[in-house]
Amino acid sequence: MNVLIVMPLGKFGGGAEQMLATYINGSHDKKSISLHFLFLSDGDLASGVRRLGYPVEVLNAGRLREFGRWVHTQYKIGKIMDRWEIQSVLAWMPKAGLYLVWAVRTRRVPVLMWRHDIPFQIGRIDRWTLRLARVRAVACSSTTAKTAFQNCLSRVPARTIHPGASRLLFDYQVVSQIRRVALDGRRGPIVGTIARLQPWKRIDLLIKATAVLKAAFPELRVVIVGGESHGFSRGYGDELRRLARNLLGDSVFFAGEQRQVGNWIEAMDVFVLPSASEPFGIVLVEAMAAGKPVIACAGGGPEEIITKDVVGKILPPSPTPEQMSDAIKNLLDPNVLNRAHRVNVQVASRFSPQTMISQIDAWLEAST
Repeated sequence: MNVLIVMPLGKFGGGAEQMLATYINGSHDKKSISLHFLFLSDGDLASGVRRLGYPVEVLNAGRLREFGRWVHTQYKIGKIMDRWEIQSVLAWMPKAGLYLVWAVRTRRVPVLMWRHDIPFQIGRIDRWTLRLARVRAVACSSTTAKTAFQNCLSRVPARTIHPGASRLLFDYQVVSQIRRVALDGRRGPIVGTIARLQPWKRIDLLIKATAVLKAAFPELRVVIVGGESHGFSRGYGDELRRLARNLLGDSVFFAGEQRQVGNWIEAMDVFVLPSASEPFGIVLVEAMAAGKPVIACAGGGPEEIITKDVVGKILPPSPTPEQMSDAIKNLLDPNVLNRAHRVNVQVASRFSPQTMISQIDAWLEAST
């Protein structure tokens, strides 16, 4: 069966891109599935898929408001589907579905869709895409997201497929260097996060929480890894840096975007993901796989990761800086840190990449 995976983003930047990279780099049980890839913009992700030997096409789709270009892109997609004799399409993000409507309807090719958001509301364009593209089934990254989708649109079958992650590669020398730089040669704990610099990721909450902690832990340092990926929320990073300077002086280290984030996770003592309504939280699994205690907020995927047997804390959906500060303080206890190294590695193995890959392959085969 020839399957076309359509991905709007050709560059790395977030969880959806990371999941695609994990999927294509793994071992596939279903030998009857032949994967083909179409990216609607170019970048390092598209180049990486091509280097692995998969059939890859890149179309510069432009913006949706460019109507003529949108129509021409759909025409080109149809031609690509004909050339590759595509029998099923997986829209890796809802936006991909907008460019598939004409091509799949005229060829009567079934469409599946993966959503990486929590669709508390489904707008008119979303509903239009789902209906006109005749989306046969939807997969969501968390049960919270699946429930939200079905509450909005029960006629389309939905299922949960948790993203897979494992312990990332790291270099002890690089980790030591990161700690030296972040701590400015002193000894002390490092609390960190890895996230795009966007308001909904609530990095400001982490900065305010650690400011509360400074009296108890004067040597505490904060490491923030991430940038304004894909041009989202331009200028927000500058706002965060100003806030950090005002509250914590030079105690916050902004590392920018990093591809080898395994080194940064290893350098942290406690990992915090303060996002509002995080769809899943792959980086939480990666931090747990490295034996780190973890903190996140309720209202999304993290509740399915930080369960009762995890050394960590789920905070309310909108915690105060004081609540987050208390959670960080409790997890900085040396005995708790040691227990996290023993326990969290084992719990993280539930979210293995191979489990995700097998579930996607089985879903593709069963839904087409």
